[in-house]
Amino acid sequence: MQNFPFSSLLRSIMDERGISQKWLAEAANTTEATISRYINGVHQPNVLLIMSIAKALNVSVDYLLGTTAIPGRNLDKTPELKLLIRCYSKASDRDKKLLWSILEDYMTDDEKDAILHSHLKEKTIG
Repeated sequence: MQNFPFSSLLRSIMDERGISQKWLAEAANTTEATISRYINGVHQPNVLLIMSIAKALNVSVDYLLGTTAIPGRNLDKTPELKLLIRCYSKASDRDKKLLWSILEDYMTDDEKDAILHSHLKEKTIG
């Protein structure tokens, strides 16, 4: 079986945020024993529980599954965030580069790598 990163990512998120198994179990509407089994890699969660855990932790399902390095969710965008997205989409390439250079100070290394990868992918496709 291929390495399933869910358990290590879940453990890491919980450790970073100081979240207990009990809290996560209650927030994801499951049992503490179930969370323990997932953290220890004894069992793999079903899709519905992954979605519940992602929502409780405010991360994307993709992040929990290890398919993206960016933990944020794309749900429930605030009006301010929607406005920023609309304005960014209208910006010139030069201005987008400027915006990313400003935001770089607020990004983790994983987020910077994901953005770099995204920009490189766009250049090879376009």
